[in-house]
Amino acid sequence: MTTTPATAYLTRIQINPRNHDAARDLTDIQNLHRRAMSLIPDQLGSTETRQAAGLLYRLERTPRAHTLLLQSHAPLDLDALPVGYALATDDRDLTRLLHWLTPGRAIRYRIDAQPHRSLPRPTNDRDAEGRRKRGTKIHIFGDDATAWWHRKATQAGLTTNDVLTTQQPDITGWKDDPRETGKRIRIHGKRTRFEGTATITDPDALRTAILHGVGRNRAYGAGLLSIAPLNHA
Repeated sequence: MTTTPATAYLTRIQINPRNHDAARDLTDIQNLHRRAMSLIPDQLGSTETRQAAGLLYRLERTPRAHTLLLQSHAPLDLDALPVGYALATDDRDLTRLLHWLTPGRAIRYRIDAQPHRSLPRPTNDRDAEGRRKRGTKIHIFGDDATAWWHRKATQAGLTTNDVLTTQQPDITGWKDDPRETGKRIRIHGKRTRFEGTATITDPDALRTAILHGVGRNRAYGAGLLSIAPLNHA
């Protein structure tokens, strides 16, 4: 059964690294997370609920620019940015693209993700309620990461034709410990960028992946799947 595509908007912010607020965001992923959340307009729901707003984002760095891409269910409130934070901004409605998805169509894709696998714990390693503890998740690289992406892409309604992997700068930052007042927790993670071409096999699965993201740590800038028609300039 075909579902009606939801609406999504893509916002692009070219960050001014000389701005004090922007410089702090570029060096602390928790600050960047708060900045992204601050742009959610009231009509999308509580600013504490990223999922309600459909907010996903990705920071793209080049030697000449720092660009923050944000996707949401409705246009973001760019007036909430500090003065001088952005060198340029633009946004566009992705609804037409979501309607365009059809089996057999070729696309280009890009995603920053946190591929991982779990190390199982011994069967006798259980919590106070007797439940077996979850395994430790570790980041994977190289062929293991590529295989992880092929699996995720298949689940997202794509057959990958080629894939280029690029290791991204580690994410770092600090956040409050929800279990202990006044204590801080260090945030540290590794990102792999996957990009290439693919063929659409399941449009509904692909819409879901675009709108809701892929993989872990979506609150911290992972999982935004960007696509474009292969012949798109």
